[in-house]
Amino acid sequence: MQLEQTIEKLMEDYHVAGMSVALIKDGQIVSSEGYGKRNVQEDLPMTKDTVLPIGSITKTFTSLALAMLADEGKLDWDEPVISYIPWLKLNNPVLTENVTARDLMCHRTGTPKYDLQAIYAVRDDKVEMVKSLEYLQTTAAFRTKFQYSNQMVSLAGYLVDVLSGKSYEDFVRERIFTPLGMTSSDFEMESLAKYENTSKGYVFANDNFIEPPYMHLGAFAPSGAIVSTAEDMAKFALFQLGDGTWEGHRLVSEAMLKEMHTHQMIGTPYFWEFEEIQCAEYGLGWFTDIYRGRKMINHGGNTNGFSAQMTLLPEEKFAIIALSNATSSFSVNALGHYAVDEALGVEDIPDWSGRFNEIFANLMQGMMAGMQAKAEAKVPDTQPSKAFEEYAGKYEHPGFGTMEFAMTEQGLAGTWNGLPAMLIHYNYDTFDLMLPVLGQAVPAEFIYENDEIAGLNVCVEPTPGVKPELFRRG
Repeated sequence: MQLEQTIEKLMEDYHVAGMSVALIKDGQIVSSEGYGKRNVQEDLPMTKDTVLPIGSITKTFTSLALAMLADEGKLDWDEPVISYIPWLKLNNPVLTENVTARDLMCHRTGTPKYDLQAIYAVRDDKVEMVKSLEYLQTTAAFRTKFQYSNQMVSLAGYLVDVLSGKSYEDFVRERIFTPLGMTSSDFEMESLAKYENTSKGYVFANDNFIEPPYMHLGAFAPSGAIVSTAEDMAKFALFQLGDGTWEGHRLVSEAMLKEMHTHQMIGTPYFWEFEEIQCAEYGLGWFTDIYRGRKMINHGGNTNGFSAQMTLLPEEKFAIIALSNATSSFSVNALGHYAVDEALGVEDIPDWSGRFNEIFANLMQGMMAGMQAKAEAKVPDTQPSKAFEEYAGKYEHPGFGTMEFAMTEQGLAGTWNGLPAMLIHYNYDTFDLMLPVLGQAVPAEFIYENDEIAGLNVCVEPTPGVKPELFRRG
């Protein structure tokens, strides 16, 4: 495989404007390069030093921060979190009283994803963020099922604030970024203002690159808010392939580094099963797979307009980091598999681009089938119980914030915690809550008490078993 040719082919296959890639072989950074455009409109090139969001790869930094505190005796991975945060209250007493940092970091709390809360009900105040977690329903018994949760990792990140006396962000800057020389790494998209070499994010639609809004994560920073470069991330990957030291200075114990890379919970949120992956499990902030008989640790990341992937083969001292400015693109996953196969000397490398494209096509087919089924189930020519303008107003939920709608020429338009939202009538008292930031809609139904509008029931999480949440009319 010629790396450059493979990257260019993947960018063409997946309509990716730009990608920044670093490669480590035999414990050495052998290449770091940008491809395509970081800004399509201004025709600016992507480089190895272009700053992009790494999304959920941030979780590997959160794990490392906690491991450092564990080395210092400030954190016990298996001590209930309530010992450190006495006022903690989660969905049920069993979870509240027993959940540990290990549980949070390996996604075994029984809490589903709740992506809408992480995007539309984001809080900047960390205490308020933690308090909002009480309202996240669980759909599996504690420690019985792998369920990926950004919110639970964010709670783990808050432990860094509590136990270190510093903010999570400052701790990571001082204890990880600075020692590793990650000079172009920071938090949140707003921090990009201090860098000149940054990338726009894109969604490819109707033969055009469309720029979606940046995603603000606020207090959910430990789950996905780091921005970095391929050059900086190569240093982080090289550190992960080592023994816990960097340039002669120990940052974390070797035992703790191995602990993070060791499986803790069976199951991953992959959309796929490949015969090459004999085992897919999760460690502490890392996917811990067995790939073609070799240990492979990795993590991906997606935010609005960006996708990233970091894949390491510890025994081979190999790593590849790919940062792209394409929303939810499997291009970075395919590149990781191509590069790993070449590193392992695989003679007949599969068509990874085709495999992931097929997965994407199946996802789209399933989505279209769901939309068709919903359209067919709609009862035509119905009206809600009240005149449309009567539904205008404010609707509030203690865990998910405020929705506010006004009657406009386009219908019931408004916001959910400041982000645009719109209610489109479906049938009877059921509406589609349109969420332009995500380009999707969720069901919502008006509720009445004594013939008065009492609130709006919203499906804030699609996982089976999660009941709609009632936003009370203000």
